[in-house]
Amino acid sequence: MNKPISLTVLDNGPLKISGDDLTLNYCGEPVAVEAGKDVYVCRCGESQNPPFCDGSHSKSGFIAEPAEGATKDIHVWEGKSIRTFFNPNACMHAFYCKPLKELRKRELEGDADAAAEIASVVQSCPSGALSYESTDVKTPAAVAGPAIDIMEGGELRVQQKFEINATLNERQDDARATLCRCGLSKNKPWCDGRHKKRDNFR
Repeated sequence: MNKPISLTVLDNGPLKISGDDLTLNYCGEPVAVEAGKDVYVCRCGESQNPPFCDGSHSKSGFIAEPAEGATKDIHVWEGKSIRTFFNPNACMHAFYCKPLKELRKRELEGDADAAAEIASVVQSCPSGALSYESTDVKTPAAVAGPAIDIMEGGELRVQQKFEINATLNERQDDARATLCRCGLSKNKPWCDGRHKKRDNFR
């Protein structure tokens, strides 16, 4: 099993990523990472060398503090054989969860396959905002992929066990997370989907 990767959120600066045999994709393509070398990913959204930091945060006046506001409560859904949790404070609004409405209906109606399908949808949530509990459903096998997957014009996805110098949201997975790269999230360091408002962002 791989050791957890280390994520360090630098004050008003980039995200430092450290890890043995770190694997990283950007825009769907592998990026060579020198063994033992730390990687610094831009969080202000102004780097001319995306996704890496080029010091632009110091010129743009980037402030990385999350906005003040009320924390939203966790939503709990009770099925017959599975319970799901949704933490809106961790959500990046990728909408992988759309199938859940119909699947939950099927599960409550007694569909024997629905609970496993619900678990698979929950596991596909890149932000870790969704989680579940069940004594009857086995955790779906993790899909192979890079430890860090940086989406074109979007978030940084963590897809491996990680440690971070920031407080995880309640029930947030420590093997799945999405972090902001555009500088606009009101929930830094976590992504809240606001990169969609930026033009020509890579």
